Parts: sequence; C-alpha cells; structure tokens
Amino acid sequence: MDRERNGVNRWGLIPFSLEKNSRELGKREERWVQVMGATGKVYLVGAGPGHPELLTIKAANLIKTADVIVYDRLIQEDVLALARPGAERIYMGKPVGLHDSRQDEVNELLVHKAHEGKMVVRLKGGDPFVFGRGGEEAEYLAEHGISFDVIPGVSSAFSAPLSAGIPVTHRDFSSAVAIVTGHFRNGDDGDVDFGALSKIQTVVFLMGVHAVEHIAQRMIVAGRAASTPAAIIQMAFWHGDQTVVGTLATIAEEAKLHGVKAPATLVIGDVVKVREKLKVAERELQRRDDSDVRFAPGPSPQELFRLATAGVGGQLLGWAVSAGVFEALEQPKTVCNLALQLHADMDALNEVMQALVALGLVEARPEGYRNLELASLYLRRNSHQSLVPALMYEVGGSCDVTALDRFVTTGQKTRCSDHEALHYHACEAMARYAAPAVLDRVDLSARKTVLIAGWGVTAYSELIAHRWPHVCVSGINPALGETLPEQNFDAVIISGLLGSASREECERVVCRAGAQLNSGGMLIVQDDLLSVGASVAPEVALARLARRITNGNNAEWSVERVSALLEKFGLQVGSDRLPGVGTLILSEKVNSYSPASVHADLALANQEGALL
Repeated sequence: MDRERNGVNRWGLIPFSLEKNSRELGKREERWVQVMGATGKVYLVGAGPGHPELLTIKAANLIKTADVIVYDRLIQEDVLALARPGAERIYMGKPVGLHDSRQDEVNELLVHKAHEGKMVVRLKGGDPFVFGRGGEEAEYLAEHGISFDVIPGVSSAFSAPLSAGIPVTHRDFSSAVAIVTGHFRNGDDGDVDFGALSKIQTVVFLMGVHAVEHIAQRMIVAGRAASTPAAIIQMAFWHGDQTVVGTLATIAEEAKLHGVKAPATLVIGDVVKVREKLKVAERELQRRDDSDVRFAPGPSPQELFRLATAGVGGQLLGWAVSAGVFEALEQPKTVCNLALQLHADMDALNEVMQALVALGLVEARPEGYRNLELASLYLRRNSHQSLVPALMYEVGGSCDVTALDRFVTTGQKTRCSDHEALHYHACEAMARYAAPAVLDRVDLSARKTVLIAGWGVTAYSELIAHRWPHVCVSGINPALGETLPEQNFDAVIISGLLGSASREECERVVCRAGAQLNSGGMLIVQDDLLSVGASVAPEVALARLARRITNGNNAEWSVERVSALLEKFGLQVGSDRLPGVGTLILSEKVNSYSPASVHADLALANQEGALL
C-alpha cells in the first residue's frame, strides 16, 4: 500500500572506501565501491532510450540473468522480454491518478530483495544518474550496507535529439550543452537559473512536456531570442515517436497542436536547424513506415533452426517455405497480388504475413511485403546458400502444417476436440497473471462498488479485498453465460472478453457496462489488444496466429477501435501498454452523452441476445 511522504531527503552523503574489486572481465581495477555486507547484490541499470538493441551489452546480460527486475513505465516490453522465464518482475511505476513517486517503496524493496540473497536489477530508462533518482537509491543502499553497482545507459538527453537528426553539439552552432529537468518540484523552478541557461548554446530539458510553455517564456524573459529554434521529441525510439519543430515563441502551441505527450525531450538552440539536412535521407536508425523497428537484416541461421522446431513457428516457417513465399517476395508485393499468386484467402494470408514481419523474415513497406536480406539468402530454394532442405527436415519432424495450410487457403478455423477446456484454462491463467499489473495502474480507494466482468474474477476479488477492504466486489463471466446484476457500479473491469469477441458482442458488452456505471464511474478494459500499426514480439505474433487458426479469421479489435467505441458511449478514454499482459484502457463516465442513445442500443442488444 502507498504510504504518505514528507518529501524530505532523509539520507546524507555516505562515505565510500577505495578498494580493489574483481570484475567479470577478469581485471582488477580501482574504483569507488561501498563496503559489501549483504548476500545479494543490486544493479542500478540504465536501459537507454528504450529499444532492446540500444542497451549496453552489460545491461542486456544482467537482465538475462537477474533473479528480480524492478522497473517502471519507461521500460518497453521488448526489454523485459530478455529476462529469463523464472525471474520475478516487479512494476513500481506511478499508479494512474496518484502523484506519489513510490520512491520509498522502491528503496525498501531493493534492500529487502537483496537481503533475500537475490541478484536484483533496478531497471531505469536512460541513465540511472541522469534525473533517474539513481543517486538517491545508491545512497539508500549504501546506508543499509547493500552491495551494488551502477551500469550506465544512453541518456535521452542525447538519444532523443539524435533520433530526430539533431546533434546537441556542432562546430558551427554549439560548443556547449546544458541538461535541465523540466519537472519542477511543487511547480517551483527556483532551482533553475534561466539567466545562465539563456547564454548556453544548446539547452535540453527532460520530463518537461507539461511545462513547455513555461520554459519557453522563462527563456525569452531571461534574454534568449524568441526566434531561437526549438524542437520537442516524443517517445524517441518507441512506437508513436514524433518530432515537432518551432521556435521559443511557437513551440508550446505546436506541441499542443500535434498532441505531444510524455515522455518527451525539449531541445533549444541553433542545432535544431541541422535537422532539415539530416532528415532528408532515410537513416538506418529511423523507424519504418509500419512502425516496426529492426536494426538487424533478419534472423541468423541459428535463430532459423530454433524457429523451425518451435510449434507454431515451425508450422509458419514450413508453410511459407513450401508455398514459395520467399521466392515471391524478392520484390515488394501487395497482399492482394501475393494471395492471387499463392491461391490463398487474402485476409488469412495477411494475418500470416504480419506474423512473418514480427519474426523478422519479411518487412512491410508502403508498396507491399518484401524479403529481408537474410531471408533471401537462406530461405529461397535457388539461393546458393539456401538452408531450405535442412530446415524442412526439422519442420517435418516436429509439426504438422495441415491446419495452417487450411487456414491460409480458406480462412476457416480448425477446432481441437478439447479446445473449449484449453481455452477456459488459458483465459483464467492470463487473467490471474494480468490482475496485479492492472490494479497497480488504478486507484479504487474512492470507489464503493466494483464489478469484474470476464475472466479472473477470483484473482481480482482477492487483490481488491487486500488493497481496498471497503470495496464491495461482484463478479460475472458473460463468456460462461452469466448475466449482469441489476445494479449500478462505481467501477467495472472488463477482463479478457473483447480481444476475440465479434463486433456485435463487443458493442453489447461496452454498452451494458457503460449504462450501469454511476456518474463519474470508471470503466477498465484489459485485453490482448494492439494499436494499429504496432509491431509485436515474435512469441506474441505466433500466439495470436495460433488463436486465428483455431478460432477462424475474424479481425481482432485494436486499441483505437475499442477506444472509439467507449467514447461513443460517453466515456473519456486513455490507454496504457502493460508489459507481458496486453493493453489497459481506462475510461471515466461523463455526462456529455445521451442516455436515450444508450438505452436504444441496449434495446437492440436485448433483441439480438446480449452477451451480458
């Protein structure tokens, strides 16, 4: 449970002793370390700008071997995917609606896990000692006699401008750069000397997306020309990244116009002009039009052999090779033309091609799908380095591609005899796994009644009873034929129902749930939903394809489609990606919608046979 904070730093500077320490590389070097006194050890690790391939090698190796990973909302799912299966992952980000940083809990958690003898990785975006509160955590660990080490990361102060084609220093424009926090404690910027900053050629503000207008005005008042170029870079190296350029006089309005959200980095100075030259060419680190980020040309032969013996991955690879997909994609080809050539169902083939994109075998370009470099080299039968015979031998001994071939050709599902039982247990397991992450993002302390609609009713009920004992929880599962209680609720959690529902079922669920919310009530949707154009991890792509083969070729709902549906029923909406769990959509009922419209939809739903 969150505790009250006094906002005061309780820890003074801790003296460190100089001693010899043996490193993994076998060299003994002098460095400042604390006196070791605990069984476990804590690593304060910088995760860099977010993409897993921009981690340091040391950081990646620590994530792969850690017993415990403590992370916050600036860590991408692809980075966490590097962790070994048995690692304990603990989310310690800020819950929605709360301003408490939970720093005291983080400090205590690190010490507790170290005393358990664990190897703990405290994972932070950027660099842990650049506005990452890593210094405070190091002080706390030292004060409590915990052995620790600090692994640097690439700070967003440098990587975010780089991603936008902006060098923070340049011989013609800037020989000095200042890095400043844009997040002012209690709204007071008294600790920042804007007079001094106005004289520095390049100034980078971190965490300042909500203070852009204030920062720009203070810089102008301090003497910086209103015409000074400025740029704000949102979510560099993440999905949804964008760069907005203006001047000190216009950057705040431009940021509002383009809907810039955190995390974002503000750059002020003439170096912003360089972007006009560097953005012309397509750079290797630039995102592709399909929002997929891959710096490597495709899987290595070793990765292909692993894929060939991995269940659905083996089916997918075997079918693509035998159908001649890679021979057909030496030049970009639309899914329509490819379906005609392969005599396939276009919608089903598109599902398969998206999975091949996620696996890094082909890429999606505006003009169509095309082989990546190593796919052309190893997966075409007429290539002089073709691995097709060896791969097909592995595929033939490990899986049957009949169901996948039927799906691609006809778009029809193939049900297993025990599919219903397997589906039930799978949905319950995923809901139990998701429940803690969902409830970490919300605050139900002001709610009195909560309905759980869907999977994981028991798990949610137990967690809510532990965190908010005063809340009365009801639970139903419409997928099992259970009906909604005749009462209104302060909050409704729809768990795992929408991802595989038809359009009509989805609308009925949201309509009924929205209608039975009290004014100001919260509707929470947790499901396996993706944003339009978002790339996915290979294991996620294969799991989704497997469900398609079994359940048929019905298009799944995207985050945008569900959000639009919620807004239709008078709900204000926001969404958040939950690492390893899916997507969380949070919405609040407002009074700007027409109750008559909702009742009309309810009547229609009842006529058709409502899911709820």
